[in-house]
Amino acid sequence: MGSHSEIRHRGIITCIDPLKADIISESACAGCHAKGFCSMSEKKRKEITRLKKPSGWDPYVGQEVYIVMRTRMGFRAVWLAMVVPCLLLGLVTGLCVWLGAPEWLTGILVITGITIYYFVLYLFKDSIHNDFYFTLHNIDP
Repeated sequence: MGSHSEIRHRGIITCIDPLKADIISESACAGCHAKGFCSMSEKKRKEITRLKKPSGWDPYVGQEVYIVMRTRMGFRAVWLAMVVPCLLLGLVTGLCVWLGAPEWLTGILVITGITIYYFVLYLFKDSIHNDFYFTLHNIDP
């Protein structure tokens, strides 16, 4: 896979069973020499729990690794969480306007449609959850 098709962060293994790792995400100005004066710098520690066990080597607690996610999975998450509901909202609104429904009914139907969509998404969360995972890669010495 090329570097444009994956997101890669350095991380540290924090637990083996279940496999967990921490990454430190920094804003672009976190490395600036004036970060203490402008208060724009930001550092956050994030725990990654959806890790796929690597084949060929056994990670240990405290080991530095690369944590990789394919960008395709990120686009799929945005599609499911943002794009499809917006399309549904536009479709239901357009259909109601075309049929001449009153505004109050249009509002109720739009909210109901979005609620049903997210409820169905919730019902399939386990099968969707299995599609989103991170992989570990050993940092070569």
